[in-house]
Amino acid sequence: MHWLAWLAIVDGCLALCAHFSRKVGYYRRLLRFGACALFASTVTLLALPALWAIGKRASGNWVAGRAFYYSTLVMLGISVEIEGEEVFDKACPCVLIGNHQTMFDLIMLGRVFPKQTVILAKRAVSHYPFVGWFMRLSDDIFISRGNKQSSSDMFKKASGELKSKNVSVWFFPEGTRGRFDDGPDLLPFKAGAFLLAYHAKVPIVPVVAMDFHNLYNKRKFWSVPGTFKIKVMEPISMEGVKEEDLKDLMNQTRDRMLVELKKISPARITLE
Repeated sequence: MHWLAWLAIVDGCLALCAHFSRKVGYYRRLLRFGACALFASTVTLLALPALWAIGKRASGNWVAGRAFYYSTLVMLGISVEIEGEEVFDKACPCVLIGNHQTMFDLIMLGRVFPKQTVILAKRAVSHYPFVGWFMRLSDDIFISRGNKQSSSDMFKKASGELKSKNVSVWFFPEGTRGRFDDGPDLLPFKAGAFLLAYHAKVPIVPVVAMDFHNLYNKRKFWSVPGTFKIKVMEPISMEGVKEEDLKDLMNQTRDRMLVELKKISPARITLE
């Protein structure tokens, strides 16, 4: 308990200093963010044996997400409102795709991540200490591309694992965080999510998270409590879709998500 007491003392001192420095307040909230991540990891590791026993290993990500979300709700004061959450009930198993903005996306994922949903990552990640071990325990899917293997063949192989495990998969199709100074936007999409859905013959479900600018901005040392809105869009069926149609479908999906992103995002405040 001694370390908890020290953490409380440090947090209290930072809270006092935060009245005089926005930067101190920013780093105090980052420390709380890290503490929530540690708490969620601990809860999940304790829950995983029970999930293994009932054959629900893939729900490890759901447990971690909910533990993280509800702890950040208390520690950071960021709540999440979801429109269309019922879509998951009729669409899963599916491929979920969402826009990627900041590390605070983890709060959004913590609230929206459905049960029996996994993450797809490069096989090398499975060997990383702690992160890789946790992902293996949660039954996440790992892929590797051979020298003569096309992207389509790689995701075709991964689709077999998706179907055999009867799970959904989460993707950030932009491939990296999108940072835009002029307002909410999306980077071009990569094809992986669409290839996986095509080969697995499962729908794609777009999940749009509002622009995070007013709640968090790393460059301006800005982080405040507030409400974060998410829209779960209608599923996109892969029935009758040909592989040569995927590029057009991908671009159309990005355009629709961008329209929704601008619709649910508030006007940006000016950060000095």
